[in-house]
Amino acid sequence: MRLRTLCAAVFFAAAGLAWGVPVPDLQNFENSRFIASEWGDGDSFLVEISPGRQEVVRLYFADCPETSASTESDQRRVREQSAYFGVENSKVTMEYGRKAKAEVARILSQPFVVRTTFARALGRSAKPRIYAFITTSEGKDLSSWLIENGLARSYGVGRTSPDGLSTDDAKARMNDLELQAALEKRGIWSATNPEKLTTLREARRREKRELEQEFGPDLDAPVDINTASVEEIKSLPGVGPTMAQHIVDGRPYASADDLLRVPRLSKKVLEKLQGRIIVSP
Repeated sequence: MRLRTLCAAVFFAAAGLAWGVPVPDLQNFENSRFIASEWGDGDSFLVEISPGRQEVVRLYFADCPETSASTESDQRRVREQSAYFGVENSKVTMEYGRKAKAEVARILSQPFVVRTTFARALGRSAKPRIYAFITTSEGKDLSSWLIENGLARSYGVGRTSPDGLSTDDAKARMNDLELQAALEKRGIWSATNPEKLTTLREARRREKRELEQEFGPDLDAPVDINTASVEEIKSLPGVGPTMAQHIVDGRPYASADDLLRVPRLSKKVLEKLQGRIIVSP
């Protein structure tokens, strides 16, 4: 019996090594405080999570419209967002981005809770950011509130939610909130042109293909690990040709956490990928 127990322990220990290191638990920071800034927007802003400690927070699951488009990268981003929402005028999209920013500042004027693992949100921002969930003083999840009010789309990096939903289930919930907002024409969805939505999205996909053929992949754009090519995955930080092929071979993935089952893809590499990858259903 002892030998059998020992063998079982060795087996599960080996399995744990093969399947990677568990994703760290969320840490809670109550009585966090919002800090206004010119560069912040609806889904990324400065927060004091504890006395004397400030962090730039990037929300899980939600992507608010941009507030401006001063660079070519921002202009591409706004055009992509406009196509997603079926909005023909990019200035309208940015107007709703500014509304999202103002609403976040209003909602977070009272102390709130930040829940984070301090996973780095890489990407276009030059400021170091961490992914987080925020629960408002009224007990609402900020990402959910933004999406259900048409001030953000269900898009981007996610993880197991504070209430225990898996990444997939949490994403599905956000998608349902987005659909409801679109049907009820809330926020930016009130500016959607239903007759043009399909045309605008297809034009955006065509433009993206043409730009990639001429200039290569947009390194600012997130990579979908369920659909991207080996070449696109190789562009990710810490990923070489062999690992990229392993990632492709290991499809499909339900969440970014599933990448930990890829040979030699460590928790450290996964943290580098946060903010650079998405997982399609």
